[in-house]
Amino acid sequence: MQMTLAGARLTALVAAVLATAACQQAAAESGPLKQAPDGRRLELVFQDEFDSFRPWRGGQGVWRTTFRDGRDDHGDDFNLRTLKWNKEVQLYVDPDMRGHPGRHGDDEGHERRRGDRPLGLDPFRVQKGHLEIIFDRAPKQHADALGGFEYVSGLITTEPSFSQTYGYFEMRAKLPRGKGVWPAFWLLPKDLSWPPEIDVMESVGDPSKVYATYHSNAAKIEGQEFRVTPDDFHTYAVAWDREHVTWFIDGRQVRREKTPGDMHKPMYMLANIASGGDWAGAPDASTPLPAKLTIDYIRAYRFAP
Repeated sequence: MQMTLAGARLTALVAAVLATAACQQAAAESGPLKQAPDGRRLELVFQDEFDSFRPWRGGQGVWRTTFRDGRDDHGDDFNLRTLKWNKEVQLYVDPDMRGHPGRHGDDEGHERRRGDRPLGLDPFRVQKGHLEIIFDRAPKQHADALGGFEYVSGLITTEPSFSQTYGYFEMRAKLPRGKGVWPAFWLLPKDLSWPPEIDVMESVGDPSKVYATYHSNAAKIEGQEFRVTPDDFHTYAVAWDREHVTWFIDGRQVRREKTPGDMHKPMYMLANIASGGDWAGAPDASTPLPAKLTIDYIRAYRFAP
């Protein structure tokens, strides 16, 4: 009797696990949402399923691969390819990036300029409908042209192509692991001010731990940790309206905070892998490289009337 009961319980547990997995898989394979997890009706306004990668070039495309609006007042676009005040150790590259715009002398004492042609470094790869953002060591042959940065990575933003005030924003992705590896999905203001900032998801080294928070001059909150199964795809989302910012993981509400007074302006989406700083730290010999943030899709909705 005890063995039969134990067996029945085990069978029920396995069935429950399989049912949950099946539901998650069905949700992953479904199209855009009609309703938010809290029941509000949604209208899809942005989506990329990553059947291809569409960089912003010449006023066309979707994704900018540098920060802000892609322009630097000092003429050095390396300032748009990392966050120096975070003490980050990676440089965001793309196939169009040229070498560092400094000058140095050659063996004959003549001055020559670096950056005459693109380096051809590409951290973006599309595989079976997924976008992989790749973080890796900087190629040694480009050490001088990369301004001394030891790591290269990728950043995508909708700054030139999409922003809105309020809505439901989601990314389905599988996170990388390893010391110093810092993937994120977040929102920044279209007017290029800071703060505010909404961090829909951040993870530091351990893909089983993710963090949700926001930054504001009008309110202070701490980052909050949540657990997910590592090495699996999960959907990270935020519902942002005039009253609240609410975070969801796989359709389950995990956090809710009042919307601060400076967070009532259009914002755009970003996804990336950073590294370095006091929180993430730098990679070391234990970090498996290359590390990949694998994105199934990124979508945004407005709340339907």
